[in-house]
Amino acid sequence: MELEEVARKFALRNAVEHEGTANPGSVIGQIINEAGAEPQEAQEIAGKIVSEVNQMSLEEQTEKLQSYEFEEKEHEHDPIPDLDVDEDEEVVVRFAPNPNGPPHLGHARGMTINGELRDKYDGKLILRYDDTDPVTKRPLKQAYEMYAEDFEWLGYKPDEIRYSSKNFDTYIEYAEKLIEKGKAYVCKCSQEEGQKYRNEGEACPHRDQSAEENAEMWDQMKNGGLDEGDATLKIKTDIEHKNPAVRDFVAFRIIEDPDHPITGDEYRVWPMLDFAGGIEDHVMGTTHIVRGKDLRASTDRQKYVYDYFGWEYPDVRYWGTVQVSGFDAPMSTSTIAQMVADGELEGWDDPRCGTLRALRKRGFQPEAIKEFFIEMGVTEKDAEASVETLESKNRDIVESSSRHFFVENPVEIKVNGFPEDKKAVLPLHPDHPDRGDRNIELDRENNALKILIEKQDLEDGFMRLKGLCNIEVEKDTAEFVEGDHTKAVERDAPIVHWLPASSPKATLVYPDGSEVSGKIEKADIEIGEVIQFERVGFARKDADSEYYFTHR
Repeated sequence: MELEEVARKFALRNAVEHEGTANPGSVIGQIINEAGAEPQEAQEIAGKIVSEVNQMSLEEQTEKLQSYEFEEKEHEHDPIPDLDVDEDEEVVVRFAPNPNGPPHLGHARGMTINGELRDKYDGKLILRYDDTDPVTKRPLKQAYEMYAEDFEWLGYKPDEIRYSSKNFDTYIEYAEKLIEKGKAYVCKCSQEEGQKYRNEGEACPHRDQSAEENAEMWDQMKNGGLDEGDATLKIKTDIEHKNPAVRDFVAFRIIEDPDHPITGDEYRVWPMLDFAGGIEDHVMGTTHIVRGKDLRASTDRQKYVYDYFGWEYPDVRYWGTVQVSGFDAPMSTSTIAQMVADGELEGWDDPRCGTLRALRKRGFQPEAIKEFFIEMGVTEKDAEASVETLESKNRDIVESSSRHFFVENPVEIKVNGFPEDKKAVLPLHPDHPDRGDRNIELDRENNALKILIEKQDLEDGFMRLKGLCNIEVEKDTAEFVEGDHTKAVERDAPIVHWLPASSPKATLVYPDGSEVSGKIEKADIEIGEVIQFERVGFARKDADSEYYFTHR
C-alpha cells in the first residue's frame, strides 16, 4: 500500500473517531509504524492527507472508511534476556553512571534493562556512582540526587546506593595486596613511552621491580615524593595480549588538587574506572553485568584482577550502541553542561535537551521510555532510533488525555444573532464519554457572542466552529447560521477551534526553545498534567500559564 493510501486509511479512522476532525500527529505515528516511512516524509504526507480528509463531511468519512480493513495487532516486544542463575542465587545487578550531569535518554537504557532484570528475578538493584574522575568527567554535586530521583521516576527504586568515591581505602587496600603479590608495579614512564611499550608488546623498564621497590614508590605516590604525572600504578596482565588496550593497564594515578565534591582533597592517588569498578562489583556481590560492547576490554582487564584474588567474575551481556536523533541539543553530558554554563541552554531541563528531566518537563511518560528500550532488547547489533519513535510510544499513553482549545495569534470577532439558549458543551475526550464534558462559558453581549479564533483561520465566508455553530464571516463580524455545523456538507469549510473573548493568556514552549503566546480554554488543569490542545498537539502544564509542547 502506498504511503498516501496508508495515511488516508488512518486519517479517516482518526477523523471518524473524533467527530470528523483528524489529528495529523496520530496519523504520523501510524505511517511510520505501518509503512516504515521516514519521520519527515510521514509528517508531510500526514499533513496533506489529513487536510483533505478534514474537508469531508463525517458521513462521507464514515462511508470511505468502510473500504479499509484493520488488523488488530497484539502488542509484542523483545523480552528482557534470561540470565544464567544458579538455584537459590540472588541476582544482583547495578547501574553505574558517572554523575557529571543528570541522566539523559541514553542512560535510561541501562536504568531500564537493569531495573527490569531486578524485577524479573526478584533480585537486588544497586545504583553505583562511578565518580572517581575529578578531571575529565568531574562529578556535579547536584547530579547525584538527580540520578536517584530520575531512576525512581522511571519506576525502579534502587535497593542500595553506593559512591565509589567513598571507598578509596578499599581500593588502596587491594592495590597494596597486588603489589605484595608482584601483580602490580609503579611505572615512571611518560604516557607516550607507556603507549609505545604497550603497542609493541614489550615490558617497560619498571615492570620487573621488586615488591619492596614498588611499595616504597607507592608510598611516595600516596603521601608525596612523586608529583602528578611522575608515576602510575599498573596491573600486570599479558604483555603480549592481542588487544594492546588490555596490556598492563593503569590502576591508580596521582591527582594533587582534585577538589572532589565528596572526598575533597583527602587523597592524592585516584583509582581508574576499570580498577575501582572491578573491585566494587566484587564487594557488592554483583552477579550479572549488562553494558556496551565497547567495554569488552574493561572486562578483560578486570578479569586479571579477579584471577589474582581467586574471585568469580560476574556474568556479562553486551549491547550495541544506540544513536537517538531528533534533539536540538547534543546528547553528550559534557557538551550540555558547557552549553548550560555558556547560557546557550536555560538548564538541564531545557526542552532542547535529551535529558530525562527535559523529557519529563515536556510530558513524556516513564512508561513510554521504558517501552522504547525494552523493545530494543539486549543485542550487540548497533541501532539508530529517532525521537519520533519515542513520541509514538508516548502518544499511545497520553492519547486518553483531556482535550482543550488553544488559540495562537487570536483575533476577536463578534457573532450576531447567536441564540440566547445555545451552549457550548464538548466532551473532555470523544472516546471516553464517561469522563464528562467541557462546559465552555460563553461571552455574550446583548444578542451577540464575542469569540477568538486564530488569525490564520479568519477569512470572509462560511465557517464552522467546533462544538458550537456555523457562522458567516465578513471582516471582524459574523452572523449566526442555523444548522448542524458537523453536517454542513453543502459548504466547503473546515471546522476551526475558537475561544470566548475573555479566555486567559498562556504560553506554549516548543522543543526548539521557541515560545508561542495565545489564549487557552478556562479549565481545571493540574500542574504536571498532560493534555491535548486540539489541532496543536499534546502539552504539559508546567506553571499557571506556561505549557511545554510534548509532540503531535
